[in-house]
Amino acid sequence: MIRHGWRGPGWRVLDGHPEHGKTVRDWISRVVTSHDCPVDPDDAALVATELFANALMHGPAGGRVLVGYCLWIGGARIVVCDGGGATRPRLRDPAAIDEGGRGLCVVDSISAQWGSIRLGQAQVVWCDLGQPLDAAADDAWTWLAWLLTAVPLTATGTGPAPMCGAAGRRVRWPSHHVAPTVRAIR
Repeated sequence: MIRHGWRGPGWRVLDGHPEHGKTVRDWISRVVTSHDCPVDPDDAALVATELFANALMHGPAGGRVLVGYCLWIGGARIVVCDGGGATRPRLRDPAAIDEGGRGLCVVDSISAQWGSIRLGQAQVVWCDLGQPLDAAADDAWTWLAWLLTAVPLTATGTGPAPMCGAAGRRVRWPSHHVAPTVRAIR
């Protein structure tokens, strides 16, 4: 969907398994490249992979992970949601010998801005690449709040996770929904 210079949102919901990291990386890179987004596709792929890995590590075991994007004239927002872990995402200063703890440092160094919010039970971590998104918070998260009510991220044991928005089974978009308005980038 493209409205007023806005492309997306697009999303996929995957079973929370490390083998899907490559799928996430390749998909986000393809999206950014194919839509002439001014963001480096390798940067977008890297932050999506880091956020996906964090969702696996800190989200509930056996759950699903939603990876999404929104693109605009000056940038991209990458969004990753898990079913809601016990901790909040935060930057760490890991010791040189620590094996982990650098994912958000990578995201912080590449992105224009990043943050996290809770939407219902879901933990949402997002980052803007390129020019930060200039939209009201309600506009920026309407699509995701709606989607999280339609697509559960908790473990259900009912088979593979649906691929939504970008391929496979599509979640029906409410007919009254209008994509967020992004103010003109000057």
